Amino acid sequence: MDVNTLNSVIEMYTNHLLQGELEGFKIEISPEIQDELAAIALYLDSKTVRASGEIEEFYEGYKRAAFDILSFMGVEFFEDRENKLIKIMKSNYNSQLQEELKKNIWG
Repeated sequence: MDVNTLNSVIEMYTNHLLQGELEGFKIEISPEIQDELAAIALYLDSKTVRASGEIEEFYEGYKRAAFDILSFMGVEFFEDRENKLIKIMKSNYNSQLQEELKKNIWG
């Protein structure tokens, strides 16, 4: 993937999502995240938000798939309101801890 492709995805994401209360936010990609993974993460996040206007089942399915893919890739988003940043960084996701959390919350 060339730099222009990543820049195009960042521009699409910014024009679509960094509006309203997120206006003025910048995207910061951790050096440990490859450009290809960052582009996929931004694309999936944008598509998931777009899916939220669709049928609830469609949205939930899309959201779950996006989360699973990002977790598999080891990528997560972090919103830093103080510095107006959306950070794309290496995930600390632990499937065993997530399962324990689900059991504690939902039984």
